[in-house]
Amino acid sequence: MTDYYLGADLGGTKTRVIVVDHQGKTLGFGESGPGNHETVGFDGFKANLHQAVSQALAAAGVTPAQIGGAGFGIAGYDWPVEYEPMLEVLGSLNLRGAIDLVNDTELGLLAGSPRGWGVAVVSGTGCNCRGWDATRTHFGRVTGGGLDCGEFAGASELMF
Repeated sequence: MTDYYLGADLGGTKTRVIVVDHQGKTLGFGESGPGNHETVGFDGFKANLHQAVSQALAAAGVTPAQIGGAGFGIAGYDWPVEYEPMLEVLGSLNLRGAIDLVNDTELGLLAGSPRGWGVAVVSGTGCNCRGWDATRTHFGRVTGGGLDCGEFAGASELMF
């Protein structure tokens, strides 16, 4: 059985999912509404995730059982206490392979740094900042709390 891989970016405005083959060729794409559980709740998070994943799998002609691994960058996933509820929702996708989840800002850090360390700033619906030192033993972040926490630079601040 050929393995396929799924990648998802769940942001404050939209959720995007791709399915690729073992060579990294994109086979399917899906898009739906916001994936931040802090704004749409866990029911909205789950519904939008399922919609985008279903679209991507259908476009690729792939079943969940053929997914050999999946990675999820999730806006609002900021605290260890959120891991189990997130994992429960991701488990409902019935993907066969291993899954990993990180805050969506870490996607930029992982993709944009050849050595896996540095700083990534995402100014999207909100603003978030994450970083690793060169040994990947020290992690830093600004949580993206927005106006309420004195953290400015997201799209919502452009409105004011």
